[in-house]
Amino acid sequence: MFNKMLSRKGMALILLLIMTMFNLIYQSISVIGRSEPLPTGNNINNTTLVNTPFCNSIEGAVSRGSSDDRIMIHAFASNSGHFPFLHNVLLTMKHSGIDWKPLVLSIGAGVCSRLANVIELQDQYICVPYLERLFQRLQRDEPESVEQISDRLKANTTADEHSNSTRFSDIDNTFYGWGSVEHKFLINSKLYALRDILDCGVDAFITDTDIGFRQDPRPYFAIDDGPEGDIIAQNDTNNAYQLSLNSGFMYWKNTLQNRDLIQDIITVPPFWHVDQARVNSRMYNHSTPHTLLDAYLFPNGHMLNEHFDKLEDTVVFHANWNSERSQKEDMLKKMGMWFLQNESDDKLD
Repeated sequence: MFNKMLSRKGMALILLLIMTMFNLIYQSISVIGRSEPLPTGNNINNTTLVNTPFCNSIEGAVSRGSSDDRIMIHAFASNSGHFPFLHNVLLTMKHSGIDWKPLVLSIGAGVCSRLANVIELQDQYICVPYLERLFQRLQRDEPESVEQISDRLKANTTADEHSNSTRFSDIDNTFYGWGSVEHKFLINSKLYALRDILDCGVDAFITDTDIGFRQDPRPYFAIDDGPEGDIIAQNDTNNAYQLSLNSGFMYWKNTLQNRDLIQDIITVPPFWHVDQARVNSRMYNHSTPHTLLDAYLFPNGHMLNEHFDKLEDTVVFHANWNSERSQKEDMLKKMGMWFLQNESDDKLD
């Protein structure tokens, strides 16, 4: 009888040990296999992106998103011709105490190397070459855009027949105003950056370089009223676009609907509209829920010209509504957001 009781107790103990070990193994597998763990507060050290070479290259730019349970990557797409504005906006972020590292996608060969020479911005950003990836996807998804720009490209003089760095050298080193073919190419790159970041499994915060930060804008992205909080953008205060949505300052949550939408915006004709027209028209046609930010807290060039005395609570300013480099600089200076000490160091001409 004693041996039988001991045997039963022993079997129960063994079974308990097996169940405990199984539970520990299951939890370990769950942690290892989790593709998108969510951070708590500012703790994003355990965040992992979709495992691709591109996503792995930008992982250092991951930060807390619109709320504690969301993660984002903030990205600029820039060539060397717009480098002074990239340099300046990074300085405004530093002066405003913004602690995330934005992703800089270099449209050309010069941006990352020039940033590396800016001592005061060391360890303040993640810079990744983007031209080759962008051009390959342009050829695949909207070859008409490549045809539009083909006569602006130089002959390839490198040993690598697939390299585009030499062909794009003029475009890389030039500042382009609104309306030129080269400008369309550069600003449409934001759409591809947006799609790439969402496909990596995180929210995407996409901005132009001609902006200045005074405060952290993320609290204003924390909109939980259903799908209206899935896309948040600056109000362009412009009736020329159906939604008056400015595509140079947008926060897109990583949702299936948003990934489908950006694929639609990129691939559905008509091609070669500027990015803002594409975003507004496709979202308007789909009746896409969204939220526009307060134009006094997130003013643009038009608000500066018309309501400067009411912009004391500005969170982020966007120096648009113009096409001249000097006008953008003057706007940022008027807002107290121009921090370049020696502007000649950033000029290529």
